[in-house]
Amino acid sequence: MSQPLTPAERGRLILLAHGAAVGVIGLVSGFGLVFAILDAWHVWPLTLETDLPVPGSEHGWRVAHVAGVLNGMLMMLGGLALVPVDAGPSAQRWIVGGLVWTGWGNTLFFHLANLSSNRGLSAGSTRLGEADLAGIVGYLVGASTIPFTIVALALLGLAAARRLRTR
Repeated sequence: MSQPLTPAERGRLILLAHGAAVGVIGLVSGFGLVFAILDAWHVWPLTLETDLPVPGSEHGWRVAHVAGVLNGMLMMLGGLALVPVDAGPSAQRWIVGGLVWTGWGNTLFFHLANLSSNRGLSAGSTRLGEADLAGIVGYLVGASTIPFTIVALALLGLAAARRLRTR
């Protein structure tokens, strides 16, 4: 019979699973980058003959691709660090919840920003373009991840520093 998971072990597995999913979405977004570069729905040897435009921009797909992979890696690294830093139960909940929100929120932000006329950098109109639903939702979700990311990483760092002092 296997031992039950500790909260830190469970948190680690949650972050590894979510991080892998976010990373896969980032990798798949690389196809959007290829389509935008070629301005065609084409991955050799397949070409989809259609008049449908490729949504977004080359820059937007590049960012969604790279940021997706990096956010997935951030989540997975946070998960791998969770057990050895031995953060307290409350800190663990903040770290796991914060990094899960960071990964999924940023994934949504970067994809919506790519489809937005103002790159999702404001809930209002900017010099980049008019406000639209994709930009507003992307901005609100993306901006909401900032404090969670900072708190989660700060708690990981503090737990690691505390662990160093007790060793």
